[in-house]
Amino acid sequence: MLNTIAACALWATAPIARRTTLRGVLASLLMVAFVANAQGQNETKPEFVPGQVWSIKSAHPTPAKVIIGRIEPLRNGSVVHVSIVDVPIPQGLRGAGNTITIGHMPFDKVVLLESLDRLLAVNTSPAPDFERGYQQWLAEKGGVFTVSVSKAIEIVFQSIASAGG
Repeated sequence: MLNTIAACALWATAPIARRTTLRGVLASLLMVAFVANAQGQNETKPEFVPGQVWSIKSAHPTPAKVIIGRIEPLRNGSVVHVSIVDVPIPQGLRGAGNTITIGHMPFDKVVLLESLDRLLAVNTSPAPDFERGYQQWLAEKGGVFTVSVSKAIEIVFQSIASAGG
């Protein structure tokens, strides 16, 4: 915005011959800014489909991946049920250095969109425990994670650690 104001001030003090050139430059800059803004607004978020495998955003590189198992409406949004595979067990816990699978975790769709990085594969089945976990979630009228996938994984390991795992 400050650059636009400076350009307008320059135009107002320029001779008539230079004003035409400056007007063209200003018009071009405004067009570029408008197109860039419109493109940013038109970016579409990906649609989740059961069987997709996604990498997750994380502060540290991780082999953990999310597999979409089921999507369904919930209140004013959607819940996406996932399995998380290849989750590294952190140091200090039994089995550190190995990986685990989290069979079922329900996430708010908007939060999950922000937590995932890249689509890696399609047509992949969720973890073997997925359906059992989903049925338990239904029976207990379970909640939905509204934190990032990385944070939810951290919560799982904190629970394991506090249980003596």
